[in-house]
Amino acid sequence: MGRRGENIRKRTDGRWEARAVCGPPMDGKTNYKYFYSSSYQGAKDRKKEFLLSLEAVPKPAQGFPESLPSTESAAKEAAPDTCINSPASAGNTSEDQKSPPLFSDVANAWLAAKRLSVKKSTYASYSFMVEKHLLPEFGNLAIKDVGTNRIDAFLLDKKAHGGIRGGEPLSEKTISEIKGTLNRVLRYAKSHNIIETVPESMPVSVKQTPIEILTKQEQESIEAEALSEDTHFSLGVLLCLNTGIREGELCCLQWGDFDWDAETLSINKTVYRIANKDGGTGPRTRVVVDRPKTLCSIRTIPLPSEIVPFLRERAGAASEYVVTGTRKFMEPRVCRDRYARFERRAGVAHHHFHNLRHTYATNCVEDGVNTKVLSENLGHSSVNITLQLYVHPSMGTKKAEVNKLKTFLNRGRNEKGSC
Repeated sequence: MGRRGENIRKRTDGRWEARAVCGPPMDGKTNYKYFYSSSYQGAKDRKKEFLLSLEAVPKPAQGFPESLPSTESAAKEAAPDTCINSPASAGNTSEDQKSPPLFSDVANAWLAAKRLSVKKSTYASYSFMVEKHLLPEFGNLAIKDVGTNRIDAFLLDKKAHGGIRGGEPLSEKTISEIKGTLNRVLRYAKSHNIIETVPESMPVSVKQTPIEILTKQEQESIEAEALSEDTHFSLGVLLCLNTGIREGELCCLQWGDFDWDAETLSINKTVYRIANKDGGTGPRTRVVVDRPKTLCSIRTIPLPSEIVPFLRERAGAASEYVVTGTRKFMEPRVCRDRYARFERRAGVAHHHFHNLRHTYATNCVEDGVNTKVLSENLGHSSVNITLQLYVHPSMGTKKAEVNKLKTFLNRGRNEKGSC
């Protein structure tokens, strides 16, 4: 078994092998220096001695992987006679010296490159997919051996019993996310000339899950209960039902985000829970306040004028959070639990909190709100997203529309009347 992240593995002959990058790629292959011992610690110590000897090198060589420590990438300048594919070793064709980079090497380098270029939640998702799904399957394989057949078998296995806890089947959405992460790693390898092409793999279709909205009667019950309770949280429910803001946006919404003169609400942050990647013995997850999910989500929403006085007379200090009434934001899972209890008090069936957003979008369309205006209020990048994902005509609206159609009975009467 290899020691993940250390480039140390146990060979089939029983020896432990450690390796360090030894300069820039040669002919599309990564240069490595190898260290062998009968024990894991022995191989690790030899590699460590080599890396320490490189600390005096002023300028490391440039090459893959860019995100690995510079002491490793400096190896070629320090010891050119031991590098794979270097001119001095061109006559040595042993199996060890030709070893291509492992999938784990490339995947970890890709993660390191992504860490500062994507949101924390996105990085946490990538890291989870790599560590829990991809490395156990491909980690110790040479990346050039990750081909179509191996990928297809992997995806089919995940679909059948890929759950990391109980081996339960995974949804198409999760499989699609795993495949997407794998393809990103492979494209990264191709861009660094580690592989020539990204292998094709089986398509994964994600079915659109039907989304429910609140009925008119349920909306009225929700509004009546919120007005009756008149709490910070019930005010937040009314705000979501009348602005379409997301759960995470509501949880960290402060009164300072309102402009009473302009009658607008600014969305510039959101809160979510992600895996804790700091290590140690602390909690496995942590709550993060960050910018919204996309640039389009950073927006200013006009408020319906008739609710502005209602909101303003309940407003607190600019630094206070709307749904708590304090200077502490609410965690999303606390928001979901409180909303479930709120629904029971209102006497309505359980819905996801996000359905308040769907309901708002549908109400806007049925009341004739311009679709482009609605799309920007929701923070979507295009009108098509709004129409396809968030607009769900009610049965009453569908009935009214089909009643506009002239049926055979209407046409028959019109023809008789015209004779």
